Amino acid sequence: MPLYIDYLLLVVGWLVYFVLHSGLATVRVKEAVSSKLGLSVAGYRIFYNIIALLGVLVLLFYNGTLIPPKLIPQMGFIKYFSLLTAGIGVIIINSAFKQYSTSGFLGLAREESGKLKTKGILSYIRHPLYSATILIFIGFFLYDSRLATLISVLCVFVYLPIGIYLEEKKLIKIYGDEYRAYKKRVPALIPSYKTILDNF
Repeated sequence: MPLYIDYLLLVVGWLVYFVLHSGLATVRVKEAVSSKLGLSVAGYRIFYNIIALLGVLVLLFYNGTLIPPKLIPQMGFIKYFSLLTAGIGVIIINSAFKQYSTSGFLGLAREESGKLKTKGILSYIRHPLYSATILIFIGFFLYDSRLATLISVLCVFVYLPIGIYLEEKKLIKIYGDEYRAYKKRVPALIPSYKTILDNF
């Protein structure tokens, strides 16, 4: 099989993953699947997280099977920088979960609802988990700079604005003007000079 077919399959795999990821997050699909499978809210969240995790693992495994030459020479400082970048992403995830209910997010407990959360890292950026994803995938590419990894990273980066748009559409539906005001005040992914000053 020609190598470009392998790369095309990788792109198609990410496309299917993102369609499933966004589709399963919609209220309509959530209600339909929950009803058909007899799942509670927490049960559906567990189901969603298992599908998301398995999908990423399968795609990363397939990514790892494609082994052409490296695009960037693997000098020591690049590897250290890649680990630093991914490490900062992990720290951001940890900060984000201090604002969310981790057990609720994983589906192990009832998700907290009601008030819009804007404290902690959420007072600097609206989507810390997406910011962390960007840093982790940049680190991933710098550490493993094959064409397959670059394609995977680009697929994720192309999806992120779509994911943010769909998530914010849902949040505006839930919180209305409160979220619109928050959106005007706080940037999506990178802290602004103003938000940094406002939080000192």
